[in-house]
Amino acid sequence: MFRGRISDFKWRILSTPIFLKILGIGFLTAVLFGAVISLQMRSSTSKILYQLLEQRAVSMSRSLADTIERPASTSEYISVMNHLQEARKTYPEIRYIIVRNQNKEIIASTFENGVPPDLQKMASPPCPPSCSVQIFGSSEGLIFDVFSPISGGHVGTIEVGVLDRMVSQELASLRITVIWGLLLCALIGIGLAMQLTGIMTRPIRHLVQAANKIREGRFETRAEVFSNDEIGRLAVAFNQMAEALMKYRQEVQIKEKARLSLIERIVQVQEDERKSISRELHDQFGQSLLALMLQVESGCKFSPGKCEFVDCPGSICVEIKNTIRQIIEEVHRLAWGMRPSILDDYGLDSALARHIQELSKTAGLEIDFQYTSPDGMKRLPTRIEVTLFRIAQEALTNVIRHSKASRASVILLRQISEITMLVEDDGQGFDCAAKDRSDQCLGLMGMRERANLLGGSFVVESTPGEGTTIRVKIPLNEEENVHTDFDSR
Repeated sequence: MFRGRISDFKWRILSTPIFLKILGIGFLTAVLFGAVISLQMRSSTSKILYQLLEQRAVSMSRSLADTIERPASTSEYISVMNHLQEARKTYPEIRYIIVRNQNKEIIASTFENGVPPDLQKMASPPCPPSCSVQIFGSSEGLIFDVFSPISGGHVGTIEVGVLDRMVSQELASLRITVIWGLLLCALIGIGLAMQLTGIMTRPIRHLVQAANKIREGRFETRAEVFSNDEIGRLAVAFNQMAEALMKYRQEVQIKEKARLSLIERIVQVQEDERKSISRELHDQFGQSLLALMLQVESGCKFSPGKCEFVDCPGSICVEIKNTIRQIIEEVHRLAWGMRPSILDDYGLDSALARHIQELSKTAGLEIDFQYTSPDGMKRLPTRIEVTLFRIAQEALTNVIRHSKASRASVILLRQISEITMLVEDDGQGFDCAAKDRSDQCLGLMGMRERANLLGGSFVVESTPGEGTTIRVKIPLNEEENVHTDFDSR
């Protein structure tokens, strides 16, 4: 789970727009560079300034020691105090001055209320040969405390405390200067990053827009080539890919057009052959059987137990007549299945109503049929009527064979611009991906091809245990609503 969170966080970071990435990198670089430079400058500058302050404190301490050497040696303490006050005015960085005699007793200081106890207890370092500088903190800042001998230490010592106020002010001024410099560098860096980002992301945005247009099927789209760098070469490769895709689509369209034309021709030839065979069965073979049955009826007289011209039982004549009648009915059924003449004579609604009525009787399945059409509409073209009839015929056959349904319905809804057909059942449903449904799915593919030939749509909605719904929509042109195609009949 933790690794998943890390991966998600990395994905969000990597998904940040390139514009923000470059700006962020530029800003962070400027900040880090400025911070490092600022720290280095502050460190080196403060070191130098504090060294100078320390030297200045030692120099002031020695100078004051030389100044008060004579009055201190003669115990002129008022003159010593005057010199100390003059030094405070001359050097404002001096925090305090303490003068001790050779017995380490305080004889003068710049403190009005007395020397603080912590300074009274501070022991004077050995001077000479060297004088040390002590640094300690206070509420006002760092204090450089310097001991210097007066007359080689024979008269006493002078202790001078120098504040680092000037150094702090200089460092603060330097810090402000560095901050302004950092802001200026950051602004310049952001401006340069924005320019670089614009240069880099502009061709990328064009590539994304072109890719989206290619995805929508507009293969004539080409990406603009802005340069000859890696992104420019990518744009050139993209344009070559788009050109290849457009050529491939044109080839596919040509092949698809030829395939549809071939399928349409096969379907038309198949329907013509069915129509021809149906007429032959109905008109020729059916009429011959009917004539044969009439000859049998005229040649046999149905007296109980005898035939007029043959000495045979009358039951044989009855059997012959029944057999011939069954053959005639079978021929009519085959002719109807091949191409119902009522479809050519009266149209789709009458043919479907008759077919559903016969199918409901033979299959024992309750099938409801509804047809809705605006008043005054002409008949549909033959191609559309035949297509919808064959789809309904195949769909109802699948319902009877596979669905185990108790009820089914066929609904035809004709509108000005399209006609919709619904075939529904309350059966067990199916899954077309299942292997044992491959034959049924082949039938569905055939129905879909018939609808596609007319520019229509074919949708199957089925869930195991919840029945099946087939929805077919075929567009109608204005000419198809006005003119009726009788030539192909």
